[in-house]
Amino acid sequence: MAAPAASPVIAANSGASSSPATASRVTGADTKGADTNDSDTKDADAVSVADIRRFVGVFEKVKQNFVRPVTDQELFDNALSGLLSRLDPYSDYLDTRSYETLVNFTEGEIAETGLSVTPVVQTDTPWQIGTVPAGSPAARAGLQAGQLLHKIDGKSVRNLVERDIQQLLRGPVGSTVRLSVSQAGRHPQEVRVVRALPEDNAVRVIPQPDGILVVQINAFQAQSGKQIRSSLEPVYRRNQLKGVVLDVRDNPGGLLSAAVEIANFFIAEGMIVSTQGRGEPDQRYQAIPPETFSGIPVVLLQNHYSASASEVLAGALQDHGRAKIVGEPSYGKGSVQKLWPLGDGRAIKLTVAHYYTPHNRLIEGKGIQPDVTALEPVMPAASSVAAVSTPLSAPASTSASTTSVPPANDPMLQTALTVLREQIAALAPPAKPSRR
Repeated sequence: MAAPAASPVIAANSGASSSPATASRVTGADTKGADTNDSDTKDADAVSVADIRRFVGVFEKVKQNFVRPVTDQELFDNALSGLLSRLDPYSDYLDTRSYETLVNFTEGEIAETGLSVTPVVQTDTPWQIGTVPAGSPAARAGLQAGQLLHKIDGKSVRNLVERDIQQLLRGPVGSTVRLSVSQAGRHPQEVRVVRALPEDNAVRVIPQPDGILVVQINAFQAQSGKQIRSSLEPVYRRNQLKGVVLDVRDNPGGLLSAAVEIANFFIAEGMIVSTQGRGEPDQRYQAIPPETFSGIPVVLLQNHYSASASEVLAGALQDHGRAKIVGEPSYGKGSVQKLWPLGDGRAIKLTVAHYYTPHNRLIEGKGIQPDVTALEPVMPAASSVAAVSTPLSAPASTSASTTSVPPANDPMLQTALTVLREQIAALAPPAKPSRR
């Protein structure tokens, strides 16, 4: 099972991004500083001379005996990478390219290759390329429908489900993904595809005939809040908005500020999320009255791949009793990574705090449990892949795309709609008795 790959951070405190949105404010910051001495940092824990000698000895052994020549800089960078990456799955040492792509992701949109995959009965691989839209990054790289897919960035797809593959194909704008493909009966070859923005926005709205809007949020990006507001507000002002389904399935996260802004649309006041760490000041993100869409019933639909900022939104709506959560337990990625630029385009990304819901529930490693369980059926071809069928070259917009594709073939969404309609019916005034 692949972890949500496109969003390893909820908010990168690099100075370039992650300040709270205008729909929220930070209160209750404590006075702890990042340089506060801790009982964990005593002289007894200092690295000994013997430890330093051991490191130097390993360094020299590798440099002299590795199968290919390696520079001191390469070995030193690898040592720094190991220092961070062994702490947890999210901390890392970022070289120039990795740092640039991470900043581009938090400030921009999730990029894709454009291709879809379909299952195939084959001895060496169970997946083949399904569609390659004209003008997409996959098409520009020369990929063709029917080619067998063997590996993604060196990882075999043999034991992966389709959703895992789609997660691996996503990434920051301009980043490269390596695909090992072949024609039937031929040796695989590696093709590099440069990811680009899809023409469709990160937010898609599916109107239902009974005044319900299904809002699919593929990632929490800088424009997500504006896209949702611009889609809901006209219907709300006409008193035609009866309910909202927020669909964050397969959403790997993104900007915390966007999740807080969207939560504030449906929460009138109180805390949305808080952070607690050791060296970082605790923060509390508060809703600012008034609630944008007051009194509108809400259901949030999630699955196991809903992570990070998706879980912040789900936890806030659940704790405030503002939405029913439908679906599967979420991924459980609720940690804060901070970026420290090191100069020369390099940086370190370090986990410094954890996120907690308004009721002080830890998200990291636990996730958000649904109020109503609805499991996705295991299907070889997911309907979500078909949505990526347009050229991937247009810039992001501040308005959400609207589609009239019926959700009849989506049992999880049908469950969410049923739960929402029950809420709407419960709020309806009782029928007046007829006069005789």
